[in-house]
Amino acid sequence: MKLHSELTWEPPTDVVETESEIIVIVEIAGMKGADFDVVTDGKVLRIGGFRRSAFPDGKKQFHTLEIQAGPFEKRVALPVPVDQSKVAARYRDGMLEITIAKLQPLRRARKVPIR
Repeated sequence: MKLHSELTWEPPTDVVETESEIIVIVEIAGMKGADFDVVTDGKVLRIGGFRRSAFPDGKKQFHTLEIQAGPFEKRVALPVPVDQSKVAARYRDGMLEITIAKLQPLRRARKVPIR
């Protein structure tokens, strides 16, 4: 796992909580699913990778350069406890969507036996 540095950039990210899961959506076009590194320790979700420049190598003169390329990393503090065994990610149409199931508390009372 790489460490966040001043050389990395952060893609725009949305985090949404539903009744049963956390959904993280990262807007990052021009990638392939295998280009991403997604890791969680249950408290933080780390999304990293490297986006290559769309321009060919060689001499060029830039007039406008707004699309970021190079290493990126986004760390998202997860707002609730999650089930690390229930994480799914898919990349489609320039959007990386990661869903993580929330840990559900016991909803019924449980009698504790005394020995």
